[in-house]
Amino acid sequence: MKTLPGKSVYNGHLPLGCTMCAKGSKMVLFVSGICDAKCFYCPLSEQKKMNDVMFADEMPLANMRDAIFEAKMIQATGTGITGGDPLKFYERTAEYIRILKEEFGGAHHIHLYTISGSREAIETVGKAGLNEIRFHPPEEIWKVMDRSIFKDRIKWSRDMGMSVGIEVPSLPGRTEDTKALIDFCRKMDLDFINLNELEFSETNFGNLLGKNYSIKNDVESGAKDSQELAIQMVRETPDFTVHYCSASFKDGVQLKNRLKRRAKNIAKPFDVVTKDGTIVRGIVQGGKVEEIAEALLALGIPKSEMQINRVKRRVEIAPWIAEDLKGQLDYEIYQVEEYPTWDAIEVERVKI
Repeated sequence: MKTLPGKSVYNGHLPLGCTMCAKGSKMVLFVSGICDAKCFYCPLSEQKKMNDVMFADEMPLANMRDAIFEAKMIQATGTGITGGDPLKFYERTAEYIRILKEEFGGAHHIHLYTISGSREAIETVGKAGLNEIRFHPPEEIWKVMDRSIFKDRIKWSRDMGMSVGIEVPSLPGRTEDTKALIDFCRKMDLDFINLNELEFSETNFGNLLGKNYSIKNDVESGAKDSQELAIQMVRETPDFTVHYCSASFKDGVQLKNRLKRRAKNIAKPFDVVTKDGTIVRGIVQGGKVEEIAEALLALGIPKSEMQINRVKRRVEIAPWIAEDLKGQLDYEIYQVEEYPTWDAIEVERVKI
């Protein structure tokens, strides 16, 4: 059994999609929140759940040009396509795959999550260039996968040359069902099974409590005993690729690495990028940005060390300059720490 940060563990070889994701080099392309399944544990936000919207990582999309921009900002080596159910709109999804392959080349690895898949849908995305497909069978059929349509879906996917795996949450109390699902994967000689830590979210909280699940502690969103079950499954299956991905690995490794990649590309010369991938900068606000810029120039601050941000109605400067400006301007001066995402969510603000 091999270990990863955040108590993630696995046997065998990590799927290529997971390897790239761990490095922060996989863009997440959310193609639609529409899905025919009614999974009680679905963690999607109200903004996405059952809404036909698109996102690239945290950024809402107007079109695929925006997605390509985001992929370039994180220097993506691949894309994970998710939803909802991307195969609900398989022709649209296939078009997105073709656009990404044309822009970034055949080496750009693309994987996709789905709970469905007609033969036509699978062949369509396969012909478009999908490299890896991850099926998400409903938890009520884990013990009877041999008699399900997923056997056909696996065959159709393999016929298209895709890597094929299963990805489901680790559900506490469902040990026998999980073992049955792993046995099915091994019998079908699939490439892997991923067990994700079951997580509480704003939208599934009531459902999970109704199933008698509880949060494991006050600082993490994972469900109690989900991690223990998944690690047990990895330990008991040394001859097959079983990968447990924890919530802390997703947030503390995957997300952090992606933020670092994006920060490197969007940071201004005077910004400070932290070890967590956030950006620290000084800001001056509280007046017309042109007048603020003129006041800064009058104090000897060169144009190369400032930038007007008209959207946020402020002038951005080096954080060390902000500290030296105290008492010299009739404007508000702050040092802020922000995520390098499209919406620049503020982590901390300190008044100078």
